[in-house]
Amino acid sequence: MSFTPRTLHLQSFFRNSTAHFLLLGIGVLCIAWSAIFVKLSGLSGLSTAFYRMAIASAGILPIWLIWRKPITSIRGVFFAMLCGFFFACDIALWNSSIVISKASISTILANLSPVWVGIGALLFWKYKPNAFFWIGTVIAISGVALIIGSQELFTTSFSLGNVLAIMASMFYGAYMLTAQKGRIHIDTLSFTAISMATSTGVLGLLCVVFKSPVWGFEMYSWCALAGLGLISQLSGWLCINYSLKYIRPTTASVTLLSQSVFTALFSIPALSEMLTWYEVLGAAVVLSGIYLVNKKKDECTE
Repeated sequence: MSFTPRTLHLQSFFRNSTAHFLLLGIGVLCIAWSAIFVKLSGLSGLSTAFYRMAIASAGILPIWLIWRKPITSIRGVFFAMLCGFFFACDIALWNSSIVISKASISTILANLSPVWVGIGALLFWKYKPNAFFWIGTVIAISGVALIIGSQELFTTSFSLGNVLAIMASMFYGAYMLTAQKGRIHIDTLSFTAISMATSTGVLGLLCVVFKSPVWGFEMYSWCALAGLGLISQLSGWLCINYSLKYIRPTTASVTLLSQSVFTALFSIPALSEMLTWYEVLGAAVVLSGIYLVNKKKDECTE
């Protein structure tokens, strides 16, 4: 393949650290609209989850066919497929949570995944988190209790939407733990394409089992699904996955927490969702706790 001056200039731009953070920021803004597109579609959580991955898979397939690298590791393919399964469970639960709860609160609770990553690393990798992790975990769980409310926390009125969002965060934590292993054996584009295709298959099967509709939608629903698949999933995660190759995970994970903040802000004009004062306080506490979970002793050397 020949390289023109314009191509070389473009490659130089994408190797620039400023461009990496710009791509990460664009990715965050794209995925911040996920919950809003789900809500605007007016469809079930499973239906929106299926089309999110199906549309994104259709979009990434031609890109992968053109730019793919040889796959030499069966183990890498296995990890990618396992990640696809975990991600399918994650968005199926999260989307269902959004449908019956506030988009902003579901997004905030789903951001508890770093807590489960730390616990999973302790259990399966024998990695011992530092003091910041344990302090942050306690703070984050306290924030969840504030959001849910003490009365709902200890009665049968406990929100199913909140439970589903927390369960989704557990599956996303499993995705992150597995992805760290899988990325060692396979390139980013192939990993993303295989995991998306697997997620699409799993979600399609779930739609059949739970008889969730996959056709006969109104035009506004199809528009929301197109935005969900092309903007939030395909564009958002391609930008994020590319930037993660160059940005330290500790820095990126903290930046990704801002997704919930942007979702809450975008939800005001898009969905007319206003947060109560204790939900705002709880959200601030959760984000503070998750920040500490991601904080490392060596961050001061960056």
